[in-house]
Amino acid sequence: MVHYHAIVKGRVQGVGFRYFVQGEAVNRGIKGWVRNTDEGHVELKVEGEQQEVFDFLETVRKGSPFSKVTHLDMEPLTKFAHYQDFRIKG
Repeated sequence: MVHYHAIVKGRVQGVGFRYFVQGEAVNRGIKGWVRNTDEGHVELKVEGEQQEVFDFLETVRKGSPFSKVTHLDMEPLTKFAHYQDFRIKG
């Protein structure tokens, strides 16, 4: 089990990117959350099996059809939050 914090930069707001991320996470059984930042980025925290999380983050890096991801900053976290589902935070 791994826990990651990530910031996605590029054209990721106003293009349905958070819903894309949520759909990918739910399909893979990944728990956590995603939200827009005031800086125009998208922030997420995810927990799940290592390979599933890595595959998920690679999909996020590629982006959705209407987005353009230019950078993905990822940081492993040592403490687990034990999320129950995957949510879009407002």
